[in-house]
Amino acid sequence: MDFVGLRFICLLCTFSIVEMGWGKMSGSVSELMEYRGYYQSTTNIRRLRLLYSLKNRKFIKGYLHGSRTSGDILYRVFPGKYLEFDYSYWNKADPPRQIKVRLVSLSKEGIKTLNQVVIQFYDKDPSGFISQFPRQVVDFFDARPKYYHSKPVLEPLFTTIYTEEEQDALLRLVMSNSEIREGEEVE
Repeated sequence: MDFVGLRFICLLCTFSIVEMGWGKMSGSVSELMEYRGYYQSTTNIRRLRLLYSLKNRKFIKGYLHGSRTSGDILYRVFPGKYLEFDYSYWNKADPPRQIKVRLVSLSKEGIKTLNQVVIQFYDKDPSGFISQFPRQVVDFFDARPKYYHSKPVLEPLFTTIYTEEEQDALLRLVMSNSEIREGEEVE
C-alpha cells in the first residue's frame, strides 16, 4: 500500500471516530478567536505580553511573528478566562520595571479585565524584590527580553506546568486587585 492509500484509510478512521462521538472536543474550530501578545527589545524599551491558561496551569505557546527586536505573539484560543502577563521596561520611568497580571475574559465581544495586580520595581535581579511573588511571576520576569536586540527566552515557560498550590497563590495575588511598588510598605 502506498502513502496516499494509507493516508486515506487514516482519514476514514478519524472520520468514524468523530462521527461516533469518541473524538469530540469541548469547542469547535469556529469558536476559536485570535489574541495578540507582543515582545520588544530596543534601547530604552523592553516589553512582553503572554497568555496563561488557568485550565492547563501553564503559559500558552503562541506563534511568534517578527524580528529579533520586536514582533507579535499570535494566539488562537477558545473564549474564556485567562491570565494576561504584561512586562514593560522604560528606562526613564520611576521605577522603570512593571509587571501587570490581569484576569481577563476573552469573548467574541472583546476583552474584559476582571482583576489585576500591578508590580512596579527597580531591581533587575530575579532573586531580589520579585522573588517574593508566585513562581509564575518570577519565571515570566526571567523570560523577558534582557538586552538590546534580544528575543525573550520563552521555551522554558511553555513547558512548565505549575502545581495547583502555585496557581492558587497567583490567583490570590491577582484577586487582591492592588498596586505593589518596591520600597513601599503594603498595608
